[in-house]
Amino acid sequence: MGNQDQKQFLKKVDRANKIARMLITIGGYGVVISIAAILLFLVYQSVPLFFHSSVEQQDSIPVKDVPGKILLTGIDQYQELIYLLDDVGIIRFMNRSGEVIRRDTIPLRENEKLSVASKGSLQKPLFATGTSSGRIITAEIQLQPVYEGNKRFVVPAFRIINSLQAETESDSMPAHIERLVYRETEDAVELWSWVNHSGDLKTIIYDPDEDEYFRHDLTEKIGAEKISTLTATFHEEDLVAGTLTGELFWFDLSDPENVFLKDNWKVTQASVSALQFLIGDNALVIGDTDGAVQVWFPVRQEKNQFRFMPVHQFLSHNAAVVQLYPSPRNRSFLSVDAAGSVHMKYSTTAQTEVTFRKSEYAIQTASFSPKSNGIVAVDSRNRLGFFLLDNEHPEVTLETLFGKVWYEGYPKPEFVWQSTGGSDEFEPKLSLIPLIFGTVKGTLYAMIFSIPLAILAAIYVSQFAPKWLARIVKPTVEIMAALPSVVIGFLAGLYFSPVVEKHLVSVFLFLILLPIFFAVGIFIWKMVPEKRRMRAPLGWEIVFILPVIAVTIIFIITIANSFETIFFDGNLRQWLYDIFGLVYDQRNSLVVGFALGFAVIPIIFTI
Repeated sequence: MGNQDQKQFLKKVDRANKIARMLITIGGYGVVISIAAILLFLVYQSVPLFFHSSVEQQDSIPVKDVPGKILLTGIDQYQELIYLLDDVGIIRFMNRSGEVIRRDTIPLRENEKLSVASKGSLQKPLFATGTSSGRIITAEIQLQPVYEGNKRFVVPAFRIINSLQAETESDSMPAHIERLVYRETEDAVELWSWVNHSGDLKTIIYDPDEDEYFRHDLTEKIGAEKISTLTATFHEEDLVAGTLTGELFWFDLSDPENVFLKDNWKVTQASVSALQFLIGDNALVIGDTDGAVQVWFPVRQEKNQFRFMPVHQFLSHNAAVVQLYPSPRNRSFLSVDAAGSVHMKYSTTAQTEVTFRKSEYAIQTASFSPKSNGIVAVDSRNRLGFFLLDNEHPEVTLETLFGKVWYEGYPKPEFVWQSTGGSDEFEPKLSLIPLIFGTVKGTLYAMIFSIPLAILAAIYVSQFAPKWLARIVKPTVEIMAALPSVVIGFLAGLYFSPVVEKHLVSVFLFLILLPIFFAVGIFIWKMVPEKRRMRAPLGWEIVFILPVIAVTIIFIITIANSFETIFFDGNLRQWLYDIFGLVYDQRNSLVVGFALGFAVIPIIFTI
């Protein structure tokens, strides 16, 4: 090669080195930037979890030409159309600018007025109203979106479903409905429960399967107590009535033909002034005339009995709590006092998210929007306010992340992680303690499994194994590091986990007996004369492992059933639960430790 060719070759090599250096540098910076971007993205996604809820008033609209009291209000899912029901039976549909675009009327008798109204569902605008002549009128409002070109219009509709004569009129006393709760389930079962002018508590349950109305008078079951408020679950299985003396009466409605008193207890020294079940039908919000707000829910007691227990205590109002409104999407609810102050609270965290005041006047009625991103409220001067609600993550606090929380359906406060469910009724459980503890436990098991194997294998390959064997074992183990962890986890979760569950005793026996059988095997190997042992070619001692493992497996298969019968009454998992209270989960930390240990063995081996 001439000097000229050598110079050109060196230039090519230098140019190739520069390109390689540049590419490697770009790749290195790219990795650093990618990791930083991932970190920033995680921060971007996580920081909003800790933002506080906020309520911003957007509109304040006077409702004109209302001769009496507004009993009910609501808004469509797009927050474009608001409906109002007053006590003379007029339903107004208004847009956000205050323009009435439609009126409907509930037909009333002469001198008859609506005295009370109750929504029948958290998802559908069904409602029932009680009248001053003892009638209960059930109706439905529809707010359907209609598209014309690129524009969307919300079209209102109204229809009366039925009218029931709940109370019989008399000349001496006008029969009227003072308090009312109405519910309709997904199975079309309907409940009307009311308190009449005499303080009597009555119910009507409609069973669509039998197409029959079942009437019940529950007055005798409450004795001399005077009912101040009542509510029912949205699944129409429980009715709860509160009294002026601070007691609650819990009725079971699961059988329409046989309604009975399930329990009776005292919740406050003041009068119970407001009751409401939250979404999910477990948590019962209780407000009293002293301004206190509590949440109770049923907890399993001895003999498999359920009793309501006090769980959460909230920031009190300065006046009597007169209204409670549950969110249709989560455990948030509004509590309204007699002075017009409004609190938005979240049941799981026992936090008062926002405190605001519609106006200096009392609130007549209020409602969440269907997506729980807005609130409408009407004060005693018939002024309607619309509030924009930002409340995306009310379930996240330091207490729910790192402390024990008493969740609905649990017997006591616990650390629980279960972030998602199948419906809006699911209560998010976001404790990080199980994740942290599970990670540490899984890592510990993985280290117990992988460190001895990897280090001993590395010592053998580097110090004792012949070169031909090392050239096979070392790259084979290192190639194992290329196995995706997702694949290892997939195989462990879907294949290894069921195998371990099915042969749990055999797995534990294998972990215990294999070292013992190895020790016995080594003892037997040592008894062989040294001259004969030295004749074995280097590296062939590894073949000695196979019969030891085979003998161990055969022995375990032979004794496993008898061993489990003698020591664990034939069922190890049931024995663990009876003795230690441990519930064996198929995908447990032992399986995680095995999969994770298998994944890190190549790294430890190589290092």
